[in-house]
Amino acid sequence: MEFIILDKNLDKIGLLDYYIDCIWIDRYNQCGEFTINVDVSDDALKMMQLHNYIARYDDDNVGIIEDITFTRNEELKSIMCVKGRFLASILSRRIIAIQTQVDCAVSEAIYNLIYDNIINPSILSRRIDNFICCNDIFEDKLKAQYTGKNLLEVIEDVCNAYDLGFKVVLANDKKFMFKLYKGVDRSYSQVVNPRVVFSDTYDNLLSSEYNENITELATDVLVAGEGEGLERKTLWVSTQDKYGLDRFEIYKDQRNISSNNQDVTEDEYYKQLEEEGLESIHELTTSFDGEVYFDSYIYKKDLYLGDLCVIENSRWNIAINARLKEVVETVNSSGLVQIAPTFGV
Repeated sequence: MEFIILDKNLDKIGLLDYYIDCIWIDRYNQCGEFTINVDVSDDALKMMQLHNYIARYDDDNVGIIEDITFTRNEELKSIMCVKGRFLASILSRRIIAIQTQVDCAVSEAIYNLIYDNIINPSILSRRIDNFICCNDIFEDKLKAQYTGKNLLEVIEDVCNAYDLGFKVVLANDKKFMFKLYKGVDRSYSQVVNPRVVFSDTYDNLLSSEYNENITELATDVLVAGEGEGLERKTLWVSTQDKYGLDRFEIYKDQRNISSNNQDVTEDEYYKQLEEEGLESIHELTTSFDGEVYFDSYIYKKDLYLGDLCVIENSRWNIAINARLKEVVETVNSSGLVQIAPTFGV
């Protein structure tokens, strides 16, 4: 794993081909991060500076150096620990400054939030001139209202809710390009793509643990919006009719959602309360944790971040579709590269 170091202007200033160890963590619908330990040297001091960028030839993620720690070990050897997050962390530098209503396709909503707060905000000093969006369309509808929230956190929450991945990559002409994407289905439920299966039958599921849990079950949500006392606007939200012991209720306070003195119609307002309630409904929780033998499939050839695959234990007669949500690549002091995947149900 070789790294290219870029300065704040995105100009190449050197190569980092020797380091002590490295952890490179890519995530499907969250911002990734990295940690690199290097010996202190004149070259390292010159290249590894705050706000500089770290890129790879074999990966489209680019890291931003955000944290540098110098230590001296028992052998009197000086080491730099360089940490940071990927380019998506640029989104965390902005808040949604003006109350924003969204009622459109989820991709359009996200692109509009970025446009209003990064690409073309009313305050010119908030603008990032070389930030663009790749306008892929995802039609799921999003109804919400945001004020003052961190832009990255909103995008992470929305992408998690709608099972979308996102990243910011370095495009041509030194531009930061935001991309939404959906992983490829490689499960039993389709016949178009080659299937990827981790199973004890194929000796690539080394260990596994399956859990079913109803402690967080919520079938009906009472969402409370603006107003006081008996005049407060409330809405019961559910996805199916549940009665008696099968009904699990929770309360959600959404007083921050405002109708702006009737600028938002009553119908639109209750749609926003409904969306908030739907996000809080929790079905039966299942989890399937397992250690897989990843060498039976080649990462970035047979399986990519965000892809849907199958994890099964034939003895338990359990098989689930699981999405590859995180990949941790590590390089140790001996140069051994290991890949550790994390799947989400």
